[in-house]
Amino acid sequence: MKQGSMIDEAYLILKEEGKELPFATLWARVREKLDINDEEAAERIGFFYSDLSLSGKIVPLSNNNWDLRSRHLYEAVHIDVKDIYVEVEESDGDSVDEEENKAYDQSVEGFVASSDDLEDLAESEESPKPEDASELLGIKKETLPEY
Repeated sequence: MKQGSMIDEAYLILKEEGKELPFATLWARVREKLDINDEEAAERIGFFYSDLSLSGKIVPLSNNNWDLRSRHLYEAVHIDVKDIYVEVEESDGDSVDEEENKAYDQSVEGFVASSDDLEDLAESEESPKPEDASELLGIKKETLPEY
């Protein structure tokens, strides 16, 4: 394998080509220029795609085509984050939703439930009891083994 930056090679390839290229074509040409074998390619393709996405010199276009930013107007290739993310309005939910949200938030933040919390959950009316599980699964109780 030859030494060199995959992004720099992609830039040179796009510059020489003079037009946009599909990702697969661009990747194949970078592999050829840097003499990347199949084993290395499998390990490096994800890094190449990520680096390509983050590159300020190369931009993604429709249908997974890529080209030099210098050949495109900013407005044509810029994605406004406001167009992607929609503000979520808070609703006046009932206390169950708030408790569920709080429990979820704690679990995401690394909260570990105590044995008391687990017992409370097991005794909750909302959680299925072992005898109700067969009904939920559509299994006849007679076919279940005794433990």
